[in-house]
Amino acid sequence: MDASVGCIDKATGKFEWSFDGQIGTDLWTKRAPDNVVVSGDVVASIDGGVNVHNADTGAFLWQASRPSYIANSFGNLTDLNSWWVDAYPLGGNPFEGNFVYVLSGNYSNPYMSKFNFETDNFAWSSNITLTSVPIAYPEGIPGYSGNAVSVITTYQGQIIIQNNDKILSLNDSSGDLLWSINIGASIYQPVAHNGNLFFGASDGNLYALNLSGGSTAWKTRVDGQNLISTVNNDNITLTTYLIQIQNNQVFWSFGVTQQLGTNSGNRHDQSVGTLCSLDLVSGKLLWTKQIEDPSGGYGFSPGLVVNRDAVYLNENNVLWVFGASNGNLARAQHFDHYVLAPVAVGNEVFVASDLQLTAYG
Repeated sequence: MDASVGCIDKATGKFEWSFDGQIGTDLWTKRAPDNVVVSGDVVASIDGGVNVHNADTGAFLWQASRPSYIANSFGNLTDLNSWWVDAYPLGGNPFEGNFVYVLSGNYSNPYMSKFNFETDNFAWSSNITLTSVPIAYPEGIPGYSGNAVSVITTYQGQIIIQNNDKILSLNDSSGDLLWSINIGASIYQPVAHNGNLFFGASDGNLYALNLSGGSTAWKTRVDGQNLISTVNNDNITLTTYLIQIQNNQVFWSFGVTQQLGTNSGNRHDQSVGTLCSLDLVSGKLLWTKQIEDPSGGYGFSPGLVVNRDAVYLNENNVLWVFGASNGNLARAQHFDHYVLAPVAVGNEVFVASDLQLTAYG
């Protein structure tokens, strides 16, 4: 497999550069990335391992080896020429200029560090107690790095970290713990906005935290059953969507595929999605909509975007469009094949399906 990383000018479509991995190395025989992160002067492709390139030229800078199930450490960072560091990048976007936030230590004693990959020096290593399983397999879920410890955002000298069901705030200069909060439930899709952190949780609530001190601004019940891996002793598949914020409204969606059958030939899965809108300041639930999917399973590229007064939501081979102000269904469109997640650009939303790209205005 000839694996390449490329760059195209967003405004003109001009092809800027391409990097082809050298034959016989894992830069050549690697799968398409689950996620691509662009931060400052670097671009990283994440596929379990992490490969980092210069964003302007495509030159290979360094890589992080994929952690092993049986290894005592988390993997390593190396530029293949001059340095090797026993560490592994956090999930989310772990880059900040020439620094990368990493997991160090080993599975029995994990901690976080801030590493300068230009000078090969650690700025700090924290003494914060982390989960005993800081890397959660499998990694192959699209957009998921496999890490149970992820960088959410930076805010006023803080680095905000998710560690399973905890939110941690560390001093970005020293690594000292500033504040922490234990939700006591799995955290889904944390998004920072104007000094607050919004996320869903497996206890059925949507939360808003104040990033200055970690206090809860509000939490609102959006689901009557816990959003976990089993409901009433039945296995479920949970799909959560990235939280969107527009016009003082918070939008979130989640879908549950309940596996009612006993075997692959008699599944009769029941798929129900929920889309909700809340007031940004108070957390008051403004409206909620139930969505039934007759296909019996959620797709591989679900997406949610809000543009002008419309909410675009897809899963499997269906695209729904709802009014943002009232939740009324404006369009339900079925395609022959999977629909990719919608992308908002300017006043239009683009959806790819059936080998076509459709613009909605």
